[in-house]
Amino acid sequence: MDSQKIKEMIEIYPEKGKMPCAVAHYIAASLGIEPLEVGKVATEFGARLYQCQLGLFGFGRKGKSGYKITGRKVEVGQEVMDLIKNAAPNGRVSCATLWEIADQAGVMRPEIGNAADSLGIKITPCQLGAF
Repeated sequence: MDSQKIKEMIEIYPEKGKMPCAVAHYIAASLGIEPLEVGKVATEFGARLYQCQLGLFGFGRKGKSGYKITGRKVEVGQEVMDLIKNAAPNGRVSCATLWEIADQAGVMRPEIGNAADSLGIKITPCQLGAF
């Protein structure tokens, strides 16, 4: 895919220099490309990604308690916790895998991110290449 089209779609987003995770995924779906391609162009273009759909970053000033929305009381059942544990035998799980678990279990993505965080599981890689 020509990065120029991705760049054009990033440029029309009203917040200059930053873009929510959901918008980056929307651009990828609209263009029929992988989210990682959008993430790479956003980085090259200087657009910072924020409002991670798993709640891991971008919800306020970096270094402040509201920057992440993980760390709250976990509100998912043991079955979901087990799915997350089984998906992360080495203590790591991908963002995409957590999205699949959320969809399968009917749980919101930030709750899945919070649950993984509460288990001490490292979430990597990000579909957009942010981490």
